[in-house]
Amino acid sequence: MALKKNKNKRFRTWAEVKKERFQRNPDEAIGYLNASFEENWDEPELIINAIKSVSEALDIPVEQLAKKAGKTPSTIHKALSKNGNPTLATLMIVLKTLGLKLLVQKAS
Repeated sequence: MALKKNKNKRFRTWAEVKKERFQRNPDEAIGYLNASFEENWDEPELIINAIKSVSEALDIPVEQLAKKAGKTPSTIHKALSKNGNPTLATLMIVLKTLGLKLLVQKAS
C-alpha cells in the first residue's frame, strides 16, 4: 500500500511533542528527567540538556528561573548551556524552581 502525501500536514518537532506531553501531564516530565539521570549519569551535559528541555517545555523562561533562584539570567543561561557545568547549588535551585527535587537511591 502506497503512502499518501499530504502537502498541508507539517510534522511536529520533538520539542513540540515534549512540550505538549509535559504540559498535559507533568509526571511525564519527571519520568523524562529520571530516565535522563539514570541513562546519562556519565554524561552530565545530556542531563543539563534534559533539565533545560523540561524548563522550556513548561514555559518557564531562564529569566524566571534566575529570578526565583536569586541568580542572574546569564548565570542560569551559562549553567544550562551545552558546555554548562552548574554547581550542585545552582542545579538544586533550578530543580526546586521547576517544582522538583533531587533524590538519591541505592543503585540497582
